[in-house]
Amino acid sequence: MTMTVDEAIRERRSVRAYENRPVSKDLIRQIIEAATFAPSAKNGQQWRFTVLSGESKKQFTDLYRQELDKLDFDLGSSYGSCNMMEKVPVVLIVWNTNERGWSTEVHSVAAAVQNLLLKAHSLGLGTCWIGDIFYTYRAIMDYFKKPWNLLAAITVGWPAVIPKMKPRLSVDEVSEFLE
Repeated sequence: MTMTVDEAIRERRSVRAYENRPVSKDLIRQIIEAATFAPSAKNGQQWRFTVLSGESKKQFTDLYRQELDKLDFDLGSSYGSCNMMEKVPVVLIVWNTNERGWSTEVHSVAAAVQNLLLKAHSLGLGTCWIGDIFYTYRAIMDYFKKPWNLLAAITVGWPAVIPKMKPRLSVDEVSEFLE
């Protein structure tokens, strides 16, 4: 049975617990392909993805944990995010090529991420968009040596638990209609 767009939007959740089973490269390619159909500033297609699994993921999460250990302020959920990245089969690092330096390029990559998350959900995969990596931005940039800007990390795996929907603001609470 095919999932409708409305179902994908309403049912997608940020998954934080995953089964210990691999995700095929074919499925990862499918979710990245969905990302490439996002709208982008001047059709710049500013998104880039680094796919981490196995040893490359372990090296990245080891670096992330070591860098967190150096910080001496409240890191919020950062260690939880690190634990999650260590346990999930795949972590995607999302980049913005930022070729023109426009803020709309960030919007473009964010739209690509949303497509990716929805496609993953439609395939039965769980994902979580991780922003905590920004606490160690410089170290991650130095580690990967990419000419782009870091935008996010995304965990990808088979959900062990699907969280319940959290309350959402109504249309009336988030919008105004001017005539």
